[in-house]
Amino acid sequence: MLAFDLQTLLFILILLVVVPVLIGFYLAQRRQHGGMRLPDGASLLDALHDAPFGVVALEEEMVCYANVYARRLLHLSDNGSALPDADWSPLLEADRIAARQGGGARAGRYRTITFASGQTARWWVIPWDGRDFVFLLDVTAQQRTEQAGRALINDLSHELRTPIATLLTHLEILGLSDVGKEVQQQSLTLAKEEAQRMARLLNDMLELGRLETSQELPRRPVDVLALVEDVVLQSTPRAVERQMALSLEADSPLPLVPANADRLRQVFLNLLDNAFKYARAGDRVTVALRRVPDGVACAVCDTGPGIPPEHLPYVTRRFYRAAPKDIEGSGLGLSIVAEILRRHESELVIESPVADAAGTCAKFVIRNP
Repeated sequence: MLAFDLQTLLFILILLVVVPVLIGFYLAQRRQHGGMRLPDGASLLDALHDAPFGVVALEEEMVCYANVYARRLLHLSDNGSALPDADWSPLLEADRIAARQGGGARAGRYRTITFASGQTARWWVIPWDGRDFVFLLDVTAQQRTEQAGRALINDLSHELRTPIATLLTHLEILGLSDVGKEVQQQSLTLAKEEAQRMARLLNDMLELGRLETSQELPRRPVDVLALVEDVVLQSTPRAVERQMALSLEADSPLPLVPANADRLRQVFLNLLDNAFKYARAGDRVTVALRRVPDGVACAVCDTGPGIPPEHLPYVTRRFYRAAPKDIEGSGLGLSIVAEILRRHESELVIESPVADAAGTCAKFVIRNP
């Protein structure tokens, strides 16, 4: 089943309805007035200058016209210049030839292409009046959303196999009449633990999926110190329960930084949750906020056992766990943190050991534009 987002449907509608009308009008005006003029005196191509799709007019190897969208997507020079020697140029040339051989403007050539930069675009090439017209749409965001959705389903189905199999096994045991009450109680406890594990897994996967497939996060100026003071206050009972010392160190004053307050709060809560899980009674957990030239540098550090160096490159991967199996977790906490920070144009850096061959520090910078 084919699925199109609103932007793609708009692009197709423009290609099928609006563009032929504009081109027909252009040809009529050219025949009557010898130029591409609208009734109010404006250029027809001026009307396409800031269109939400790319338009390129080619004559042999020369770019006769390219609007802002097309220049940005294809990295084109000014009108009247030659096509660049790019990896997509041979494909465009092949589509131009095929479109001319396919019956003129009634049969264009359509292609989806991923550039070396990682961007994905769709283009449609049609010959008209001795020139080739190329219409483009950047579908990078749509492609990434689709890929993230597929990866989410694949990962989730893989990770659910073990807890589902374990749950079914213990449910079968509970249905047996020849097992003792002690065995039944153990199976009931283990089945409950597996069900809780699946619930955590599903919740975290859905959270990560929402982050990866959503549009850009809305951001506003945020007082990071006030936000973190609230997070530390909220986390203090957990620290007391775990017999750990929790403290906040901060420069003053700190600049306001553009951030999504709810998501940034989630970052600090997840990092503190990790510290509480993996550190030991008597260890210290410190949240540090430092003023830097381009924003606020943040760190959540602990004096716990640290992370073995062979695990450090992989700790933000989905479901990767360097901790003992008896510590609860889905293996998605740092993946969620890393994705939130990526949406803030920041990067999560994990350092371990920090001092005396122990401890872990999670660091990132929230930058001003």
